[in-house]
This record gives sequence, C-alpha cells and structure tokens, in this order.
Amino acid sequence: MTRLKSGYTTITMAPPTNVLDHIIHLSPPGKLSEAVAHWEQLGFEVIPGGTHADGLTSNALVALADGVYIELIVFENPPTEPPASDHWWAKKQPGWIDWACLGLEDHVDRTIAGREKNVNSGAEYQVGKEGGRKRASDGKELMWRVTFPDLKHGRGTLPFFCQDLTPRDLRVPTADASTHTNTALGIAYVHLAALNPMN
Repeated sequence: MTRLKSGYTTITMAPPTNVLDHIIHLSPPGKLSEAVAHWEQLGFEVIPGGTHADGLTSNALVALADGVYIELIVFENPPTEPPASDHWWAKKQPGWIDWACLGLEDHVDRTIAGREKNVNSGAEYQVGKEGGRKRASDGKELMWRVTFPDLKHGRGTLPFFCQDLTPRDLRVPTADASTHTNTALGIAYVHLAALNPMN
C-alpha cells in the first residue's frame, strides 16, 4: 500500500492492477521448437524459457521493449489424462489463451474484492498460488505467485496476476532480447470479444 499525505488527510492507495505483464500463446503438445521457429520466421527474437515446476508445460519468451512479453507455451504431452487434464489450460485450443497483469502486492485478490464493493463488476479472484520454473539457459530457479480469477469466469476472460518472488529480470531478461528484426516494440492493446457482453 502507498500512503500519500494530502493536507490533513492521509490517503491509502493500493498498487495498480492494470499493468500488462504478458500474453500467452499455446502451441500443440510437444511442439515448442516448431513454435519458436515460426515466431523467429516472423522476425522475433525468441528467448529459451524452461519447464514449469509441475513438469507439465514448457515455454519460450518473446520479450518486448515496453516490458511486456509473449509467452509461447506447450504441454509436454497431450493433456488428456491426470495430472495434465486437470491443468487450467488443458481444454484450450492452440492460439491466444490467456493474459496476465503484473501483481504488485501480496494479496491482489483482497484488493480486487475491496474494489468490488464500489464497482460491482462481479469479478472474483482466488487466493494466489506460488509457482516457478528452472531457466533453460542456466538452471536458475524462478519463483512467482499467480492469482487467478474464480473458475466461474473461465480462463482468459479476466486477466490473472503474476507477482515475482525472485527478480523480474530473471523471468523476463529483456536487456539483450527486446530488439526484433520486424521492429516490434510492444503490445498496443488486448482485444476481448464476447458473444453476450451484457451477461
């Protein structure tokens, strides 16, 4: 929380929850190298990622100059049987599947619940869960906390939040990899489409 003094009034402000962290593109199971080759053909510099702590998914990253990145993710094996079939993205088809905002505090779920009292949007979030992966380039352990929307919202409708527990530049090494031959600099917007936006 940030406290600002305004005259005689102390105002408590929660950190912002609208800072885009990354967007996620799913490729068919076991096809990470093909996905990397495709994105390189599109003129992107692709950084090796690693295997997530659960051993079910692996990734590679496209870091952008604005600090956002594209996560290229695959299941190691077809997610048709447990434990992979219980994964939150197991039923997603290849393509754009989800997006994350940067978690800037420990209990973003509580921040959103507090705002809900005034906004009444219906958004609910689960308690954050710790996760991580080993970096493919040097084996360093990366740790984070992810906070997902309640299951009733589905996956990809609302953003989830990713809070770094280790330095973010370990997770997103932008220094040497954010210059792309296609001159891409960042994400201009995330466009959401809905069949029944009022429901």
